[in-house]
Amino acid sequence: MRPARTVRLAVSVSVAAAAVVLCSSVPAAEPEKDPAARNAAEKEQAARNAAEKEQSARNAAEKGLSPFARYERGVAALEAKKPEEAKKELALAAAALPDEPDVLYALAKAEALTGGSAAALKHLSRVVAMGYGLGAETDPAFGSLSSLPGFRALAPAIAQNAEPVVRSAPAFTVGEADLIPEGIAWDPGMGSLFLGSLSKHKIIAVAPDGAVRDFVPPGRDGLPLVLGLKVDRGRKPASLWACTAEGDPAEGENTSRRSFLFRFDLETGRTVQKIPSPAGGRHLFNDLAIARNGDVYFTDSEEGAFYRLPAGTESLERLVAADTLVYPNGIALSDDDRFLYVAHAGGILLWDVAKRRSSPLAGPEGVALGGIDGLSFWRGALIGVQNGTRPHRVALFALAPSLDRVTGLRVLERGNPLFDIPTTGAVAESGAGKNAGDAYYFMANTQLRALGPGGVVKEPDQRKPVVILKLELPR
Repeated sequence: MRPARTVRLAVSVSVAAAAVVLCSSVPAAEPEKDPAARNAAEKEQAARNAAEKEQSARNAAEKGLSPFARYERGVAALEAKKPEEAKKELALAAAALPDEPDVLYALAKAEALTGGSAAALKHLSRVVAMGYGLGAETDPAFGSLSSLPGFRALAPAIAQNAEPVVRSAPAFTVGEADLIPEGIAWDPGMGSLFLGSLSKHKIIAVAPDGAVRDFVPPGRDGLPLVLGLKVDRGRKPASLWACTAEGDPAEGENTSRRSFLFRFDLETGRTVQKIPSPAGGRHLFNDLAIARNGDVYFTDSEEGAFYRLPAGTESLERLVAADTLVYPNGIALSDDDRFLYVAHAGGILLWDVAKRRSSPLAGPEGVALGGIDGLSFWRGALIGVQNGTRPHRVALFALAPSLDRVTGLRVLERGNPLFDIPTTGAVAESGAGKNAGDAYYFMANTQLRALGPGGVVKEPDQRKPVVILKLELPR
């Protein structure tokens, strides 16, 4: 459309002149394109549109990448000998997970390979101070640091961190080598242990004499992958609670994933409750803790949140927004039910139950609180299985009398030759007063890496019987 002032001027001229103006202002018609050329142009435009859409999707995905994904991309870039790219990804991961030893170690490698000796030494020193750094002294990535006094000074501490600490002893052996267990629970009433299977979708019971039986047979009532377990003898019927999840969808399939909270009668194994995750999205109910009033708290690793199931109901209450935490995992309640401790990739979150407020659980510099899988509260302290870095270890985290901060760390077990991804453990209190005779049972070799797509166990003939270790807790 032309501006209004031009229209008024055109009305005042003669019809002939107007015709001339109009004719001169109309562009000549373009010759019709050859159909083949037109098709080619349309295809080219469609390709450009598709490329722009794909780039837009990539940009959106980049913004939504989790710190874990950044870390994995950084490690992949290191393996592909692209240290600059690795440094970029790992720096982003470290910004979100500033106290995660594996992330800092990988970032130190990337810095060393790109000439950032000072930054590499800074990150590596923090890793070593946290009790890790296994293999750094011979890692080719740190070749440029080998002549630096600061690097050589780390050697004794690195060697000490690699020394195995073995205080446990085998208590039971489960002959089903392809069980691939993840969760374990202690029944104080019978002195039995329960293990949940990821591969066989069942729960087994291990009696005090070592006899093993199926407590819940494979797949009954739709039982899927079994993760965290807890026994509750404070209500009737006495129960075993289980966090479960459907198998991970294959690539290209629907990305939603459901989880279920199961409650079983402890005497019969009968299903008492089966509570599904909220509709839509990806959910992985991972581990749980039970309050004295019967409320059940549990983590949803893939949603990045944790929930409460009020006693006697089936209404789940999400306590924090989705994606608040990076892969929340182990969870524990203080004995007085004042505090909930939620382990996640970057540390431990402290949840004040009465005030419904959260904060990072503080601790001294050099105490690594990340990489915890199983988490238990024991007599004013926390016990964590740290399998998120090397060497794997079981650690005791002393808490202040106020129970709201960590004051120190003691390594209870580290680098046991039997270890093949220890995951969770269960405290067995003796009842003899104070902590006399208290023990910690945990699975030495869950062999999680053997669990393939669709729950198929890879190289089943290479799997080993599952060893349950008993660790006498310090008095």
